[in-house]
Amino acid sequence: MNRNSSLLGLVCCAAVLATIALGCQTAAPVGRKPGAEMDPCAERLHEICGHLLLYYSTNGVLPDDLAGLKAATATPLPPLVCPTSGKPYVFSHEGLSVQGRWGRLVLYDATPCHSGKRWAILAEVLADNQPLSARVILVPETPVFSAGKK
Repeated sequence: MNRNSSLLGLVCCAAVLATIALGCQTAAPVGRKPGAEMDPCAERLHEICGHLLLYYSTNGVLPDDLAGLKAATATPLPPLVCPTSGKPYVFSHEGLSVQGRWGRLVLYDATPCHSGKRWAILAEVLADNQPLSARVILVPETPVFSAGKK
């Protein structure tokens, strides 16, 4: 055994011993703030969002109503009601604008039952001939809504 291989063996042994001495420590879990990944309503809207995006990519427009979305989908939609309030989601083909937000709310909670806020799907077309972009957001009870064309 030459001197280089002895030195390499010694370094490897030192690394193993250091690992054993330190143990397999993990960072303490960080508290998570409630968000879309923890709220069943937001999760449901994410699933519905996928159906809306597929409908739009196939037809070039949003459905006229949720019955049209249901009829066009090959896979079952989740229930179209908020799991917290039990009330049906409100759909707006034209979309509602929200002050300070780009895009339109196309589906949202009927009541602000999530700590005074509503989960909603915000849809936007970034440019002509581009696919629809949609995301689930939490909006306050008192946003300025207005109907209008996309």
